[in-house]
Amino acid sequence: MKIKKRFFILFLVSFSLTVFIILVWIGFNWLKNITEPFQSFSVTINNNSDYNIESVEVGIIKGTSKDIYTEPIKSGETVKIKPKLSLNGEGAIYIKYIDSRGGTREKTVCGYTEYLSGYSKVTISNVKATVEEKCM
Repeated sequence: MKIKKRFFILFLVSFSLTVFIILVWIGFNWLKNITEPFQSFSVTINNNSDYNIESVEVGIIKGTSKDIYTEPIKSGETVKIKPKLSLNGEGAIYIKYIDSRGGTREKTVCGYTEYLSGYSKVTISNVKATVEEKCM
């Protein structure tokens, strides 16, 4: 009987600890999703193309503020960039990237911003780049 009771107590403790860890993880993810749009702007580049991305320029459309990321983004790699930009008033954000073939493409990643906050996720393929934006 004592073995069954110890096993049951051990099971309850393990189960409770697992449930607690899951709830903490859900809470952190929920908090991250709530606060991420208010953090400094970032862009996540997911390189699904067959080519490396040699450099990424992030800047303000019709502005002078820009930041250049020069670390290569290998095919299949995902990188989060937090550019240092400045903005007076309102504007939009673009990326311009160069792949290992020398091809250059430009894409708007934030159509409207006043605060340079939030994020964009860019998925680059061989033929196009798709953007998911959540910026303010």
